[in-house]
Amino acid sequence: MYKFIFIISLCAAGSGWAHPVSFEDSKGVMGYHSPVLSHFQLNYSFRHWFAVGVHHFDIPDTRANRFSNFVSTNFLLKRWNGPSYQGNIYAVLGVGQSKFGDTSLGATLTKLQFDIEDRQYYFLTSYSQINSVREVELQDLVVRAGVAPYVASYKDIHSWLILEWRSNNVQQQGAFEDVTPFLRIFYKNLLFEIGQSFNGLTRFNYIAHF
Repeated sequence: MYKFIFIISLCAAGSGWAHPVSFEDSKGVMGYHSPVLSHFQLNYSFRHWFAVGVHHFDIPDTRANRFSNFVSTNFLLKRWNGPSYQGNIYAVLGVGQSKFGDTSLGATLTKLQFDIEDRQYYFLTSYSQINSVREVELQDLVVRAGVAPYVASYKDIHSWLILEWRSNNVQQQGAFEDVTPFLRIFYKNLLFEIGQSFNGLTRFNYIAHF
């Protein structure tokens, strides 16, 4: 039983930066940053299956300040706990304001995510969409796969090699696809990723759970 709990806790730490719901009564600080799109969020998990969050999206633009802000409810829809792996399906529903266009408008945020991993292999795919009262302002599709070059104990520093394909379709900016190799380092409840895409864009992600 203790071995099972230990394995699952490592799985949760491995991909935790992207989990919109964590363990009960936990708080999460997460960020994804790139020259194309940045996303910062704070989450509080009331239960292992339900959390609330606040989100700030920012699109770097020399012509205008373009951003969106949301309050969300986050749900764990389904979880699979195997002898050495964990799989999850999450949904996020949010309301707020978006200024990706010329004016600030009421908007909604939706996201669906699937991930599965054990202590050595990792796969994640997610789709996010922001809709204003006028049109679709953002579509963000992500597919990631990773491998751990070594298996460490919980108290040690863990590392992963991850390859990410991402497609962004932003209002007034058009579609942009990119592939980025990432190096992930995490220690206990802290995680950091940094990568350089094949198009020359530097990206970094981080999370802290407490």
